[in-house]
Formats: sequence, structure tokens, C-alpha cells
Amino acid sequence: MEQKDLLLGHLEDLAGKAIKTGCAASRFLTPAEQRDAALHFRHGRGRKGIVDITFDGGFEEAERTRAVFLNSDYAKRTLGVGECDWDTLFAALKIEWRPQDTLGHRDILGAIMALGIERDTIGDIICEDRCATLVCLPEMSGYIAENLTKAGRVSVSVSAIGLNALPVRHEDLTLITDTVASLRLDAVLSAAFGLSRTKAAELIESDRVSLNHQPCLQSAKELTEGALLSVRGLGRAKLLEVGGTSKKGRIFVKIGLYGR
Repeated sequence: MEQKDLLLGHLEDLAGKAIKTGCAASRFLTPAEQRDAALHFRHGRGRKGIVDITFDGGFEEAERTRAVFLNSDYAKRTLGVGECDWDTLFAALKIEWRPQDTLGHRDILGAIMALGIERDTIGDIICEDRCATLVCLPEMSGYIAENLTKAGRVSVSVSAIGLNALPVRHEDLTLITDTVASLRLDAVLSAAFGLSRTKAAELIESDRVSLNHQPCLQSAKELTEGALLSVRGLGRAKLLEVGGTSKKGRIFVKIGLYGR
């Protein structure tokens, strides 16, 4: 059975649980898994009945989120409300290190994974100059705080914080303004990464390109504002803005490159 089928089967079980108990939540899902879940439950109907589904990562703009299933009718009858106690779904931790040390997202994630923790028990990790904050399942918070003492050779200290203390997430983007012949995937990819259209098409055909967290093999796929592009080995980009056309009929676009 494929991984996607296993995931959707598990989510169906959670939906069934929510129908009986009012609320159930998955572990943290990747953006691609969220998309699969949203499409599967797009009419609010699972195999076991009607249920509401929403996605939450503990703060706005979270990339990794939990799928939360709600049976509003049940909740209203039994609790007088129509939603879960959201404060019980997430915990937040702050990781700090000395000013002279430098750590990044990969260092923090690697140190946490080295504790034997599964990736889907942790949500987003937000790194700043001298600290990082992360969201996790509440049942993992104490274990991480007690056992995470180093990231590589760098000593760290970990403390619990409230979700309201999480920093605002800013996208680290380098802006590119260009014109494209069309909004086809290969054209926008070419502008984003400074490639020829031929090279961009080769990357797409070799299954190295994802569009909105899903593999895409269609060079002619039309993009819209907000489209997320990922190229294995090159990085990620977002189509931020589609403007007017030039005298030669080319389309003005604004593209953001991540981490450049």
C-alpha cells in the first residue's frame, strides 16, 4: 500500500473518532499531505460520515500543520461549543545558545531527530540569530526540554513558552522582477533561477520540480500568483505578483527566491 493511502486511511480513522467524540487531530502533516487530506475531505465527507476538517500549526502561516477533525453537532450537544480546546493541541519550546555560536534550522532539526523523535511529532522550527522556537505535540514537550542539551558541539538550553510568544515568521526572500513570455511553469522557472527555457523543461521532465508541494511534469502548466516552486538541487521560489504586459506582449512578474 502506498504511503498516501496509509495516510488517508489513518485520517479516515480520525474522522470517525471525531464523529463519535467531537474532535480528533492528526500529527503534523507536510504541505503535500495537507493538500491530499484537503482534497480527500473536500466536501466534508469521509467514509464514516460528515465531519469538518481544518488545519492548524499553532500559529499563523505555519507550514506544517495538524489536521483537526470536528463534529460540530456533537460538540454543541455535549460541550456547548463547536470546536476543540486548541490549547491542548500544541506546545511551544524556545532553544537558546551562546552569542558566539551559530546554529541553523538543519542543526536544530538534526539534534532533535537524534533523540529518536519522529518528524511528524514536530511542527515548524523558526530560527533567529541566537535562538530557535518550535511547535510540537504536547506529549513531546517535556522529553525534548529534558534531553536536548546540544546541537552538534554547541550547548543549548530549552524552555517551554506560550504559543503567543512565538515570533512572527518572516519569509527570507530575494526579489526578482522580470518579464516572461507566458505564465507556463517552464517560463517562470527560467526567470526564477536564471535558466534557459530548454534547461527548465529538462528539469521538469526529469521529475526534479515540485509545484505547490506536488511533483509536476507539465512544462506547460499555467501558474497563478502565490505559486510555490521547488527545484531539487537549486532551491525554492514563489511567484509573488503578476503584472501587466510590455509593448512586446511579455508579462511582468515579481518572484521571490528563498534563502538567497
